[in-house]
Amino acid sequence: MREIYLKAPAKINLALYIKGLREDGYHELQMIMQSISLADRIKLKKKSGGIVVKTSHVDLPTDEENLAYQAAEIFFEDHPEISEGVEIYIEKNIPIAAGLAGGSTDAAAVLNGLHLLFKKRMNYESMRKRLEIIGSDAPYCLEGGTVYASGKGEIIEELPFIGEKYLVVVTPSFKISTPKVYKLYDQLEKRYDSDFEAILDNLKNDNKINWNLDFKNDLKAAAEKICPEIIEIKDIFKNTKAKFTMLSGSGPTIFSIYSTRKEAEKVAAKWPRKNDFVTVVKTIDKY
Repeated sequence: MREIYLKAPAKINLALYIKGLREDGYHELQMIMQSISLADRIKLKKKSGGIVVKTSHVDLPTDEENLAYQAAEIFFEDHPEISEGVEIYIEKNIPIAAGLAGGSTDAAAVLNGLHLLFKKRMNYESMRKRLEIIGSDAPYCLEGGTVYASGKGEIIEELPFIGEKYLVVVTPSFKISTPKVYKLYDQLEKRYDSDFEAILDNLKNDNKINWNLDFKNDLKAAAEKICPEIIEIKDIFKNTKAKFTMLSGSGPTIFSIYSTRKEAEKVAAKWPRKNDFVTVVKTIDKY
């Protein structure tokens, strides 16, 4: 086998709570993460040596800054017996710097794909540990699904799949820096208590999700301050039949869940802000 094709699905956050600041400078998190059908497509092709990254998106770095490149470096460091290299082509469908884990999911897909391409045994636990070097979302992106993530985001507990839900995902053209959002969050004085345990109990034990529970994203106020367009997008969603609307990650992506694909497609077709990235997707189970 000389080449392999992969999908790298995006993720959304159904909830993101911040418990506080850790001694290592990171934030202690509690998150409900969910994979969606929006995905980058990746081609891995063996070459004589080295790592080359090519991409369909001009704003995506192709050097060591690229997380997929970093994942390939990790793989070849772990397998020094391999003399060949790899060419990585990323067809970028997930918006960049959007709170959808686009870079992390590319990295996870590449690490997984290189094991397949070079016929190396896969140990998902050790692969997740290696992906922690790249970013907090990367270990989750290795298998996706519906997950409770804690710590920095690297401690993963699999939850029952929430079922196939249809979403409209909207990303304004404004890009947000995740560190900047967290820094502003730390500067804001307001803190809110949350009943995260009730959400976990509902997702683990009930057949139907109670969207009226205390689902929220603690980064919302900071993200809205940096990108006021988030508020405009949420206001548009309010005038639709959305069952649930939430900011994903550090933003600026907002998503809403609808009862049917038809309802979601109707909202997307009539979306009034012409410069936004707008797409209809569905939730997907562990892959």
